Amino acid sequence: MESISTYENPILTCQSDAAWPGYGFGDPFVMRHNGVYYLYCSTKDGSVGIKCWSSPNLVDWTFEGFCTNNPVTRGAYAPEVYYYNGYFYMYTSPAGNGHYVLRSTSPTKGFQVVTPNMGMTIDGSVFTDNDGKWYFYCAGGGAMNVYDMTKPTQMRNGRPIPSVSVNGGWTEG
Repeated sequence: MESISTYENPILTCQSDAAWPGYGFGDPFVMRHNGVYYLYCSTKDGSVGIKCWSSPNLVDWTFEGFCTNNPVTRGAYAPEVYYYNGYFYMYTSPAGNGHYVLRSTSPTKGFQVVTPNMGMTIDGSVFTDNDGKWYFYCAGGGAMNVYDMTKPTQMRNGRPIPSVSVNGGWTEG
């Protein structure tokens, strides 16, 4: 019988000092910028702030601390970060109560809220097409919803994508 070796990424060890106690690292998102990887995860319900890590190789991770402690990040679900024109834009849905966009000049600190609550459901994600157009996808009732983005902080023309659901109708972006 062949020996099979496995590897467990140390950032996903829930015993880590950087993990949310009793929660761990939900909904991890990784972004690469200038050869460095950045990881963001959901915030434990009831807690405030979004944690960030960096890595040169996706194996060795450094906890960077909180990239924001803004009160709207209480229970922030599935934060995702995208770089555009000198800014990092973070999209997150605090406790599933709509979406906010935060912005910073650094991927690891200083994210500030730049939009009011835009509504919509959880786990939003940005997609940039080959033609340069941006789209925002998020969960919807029995479907996923897609919104045209006219700029990183503006979504419009929301519409459902029928027949895209999982778990008997519960869909995440």
